[in-house]
Amino acid sequence: MISIPRRVLFSALALGLLLFATNLWLQRNSSLKVSDTSFGVAGDGYKAAYDLLSELNISVARSYLSPEHASQERMMWLVMPDFLDPIQETPKADASDLMEWIRGGGTAVVFGDAGSEWKRLGLEAAVSVGGNTSTIRGEFAPVAREIPISKLVHFDKAATNAKVRLTADGEPFAMDMAVGSGRLIAIADGRFLLNSNLDNGDGSVLLVDLVHALGAPVFDEHCHGLVAPVSSLAVLAYPRLLTVLGIALVTVLLWIAEQHSWPVRALDDRQGPAPSLASFVDSLGELYSRANDPHAAFRAYRASFLRRIRRQVSPRTDVSEKRLIERLTRDRSLSNETRRWLTGGEIPGTENELVNAVRALESCPSLSHEPGRS
Repeated sequence: MISIPRRVLFSALALGLLLFATNLWLQRNSSLKVSDTSFGVAGDGYKAAYDLLSELNISVARSYLSPEHASQERMMWLVMPDFLDPIQETPKADASDLMEWIRGGGTAVVFGDAGSEWKRLGLEAAVSVGGNTSTIRGEFAPVAREIPISKLVHFDKAATNAKVRLTADGEPFAMDMAVGSGRLIAIADGRFLLNSNLDNGDGSVLLVDLVHALGAPVFDEHCHGLVAPVSSLAVLAYPRLLTVLGIALVTVLLWIAEQHSWPVRALDDRQGPAPSLASFVDSLGELYSRANDPHAAFRAYRASFLRRIRRQVSPRTDVSEKRLIERLTRDRSLSNETRRWLTGGEIPGTENELVNAVRALESCPSLSHEPGRS
């Protein structure tokens, strides 16, 4: 039987946990990327609209709450919600909850499409399709906008007690109506918001027009089935997360067992002498003296010294050597010996002069607060 070292086993389990967690994260995000939500980057999503408003510093947000829990002070945008799809039967309750929320004082902007079942929101409004390009104008768009979407949908006529805020080629396109204490704005076709259409014609401009007219939107994602976790227990009860936590627990237990399988390591209590300026200069002089070239040794040290002091004196700007030296020499506390070697006019000719020059420069007041000097 082959014996596998414990370190190899522990490393393999840790790598497996990392790969599994990465796969879990990527799978979740990849599913959102192809969704028809404000997270979707495919043609049917509208993340481009969300990102555009964010780049314009508009306080755009997302909501995952059902209507009865949503704040009535927020401008909710529902882009082609599931409950308007005639194929969907169960979301009818969501439409009823939305209407109750509006009656209580909420404002909802609902974007439909060619197949939207507007009766679920109490609108007896028939729709028709336009041509290859539609001209949108009205109170919400003071300048006419050209939307080159084939068969863009518009309402056949305005609903009772509704104000037409936008028209498409003269036909009602956006209707504004009071519902109880709230407000419902029905826009016949929201396809100009989709990633595949936003950059065509004036689609993005019409989006900004609506925001200017109505205020910063909150994109409702509950109408597309996205729901925020209701509690920490609900998150922990997620089966795939439980698997990750189980693997993590096993990995931790193996690590604890690994730590107890080896002798306890202790640090050496012996300590060397504390670093000081004297020991630094002496060792520097010894190293440079072995080079048998005090001139080159001093030039190398002086260049290093100036780089070090430049980072301390002016960490954010690049100061030239000339200006740095001028700034240092203006310090009245600078000794004549330090000033002599700092200007670079003289070069030490012997090892003793080299050591004295290094000592003088290291005593520069600008280095008095540098860590590691004493």
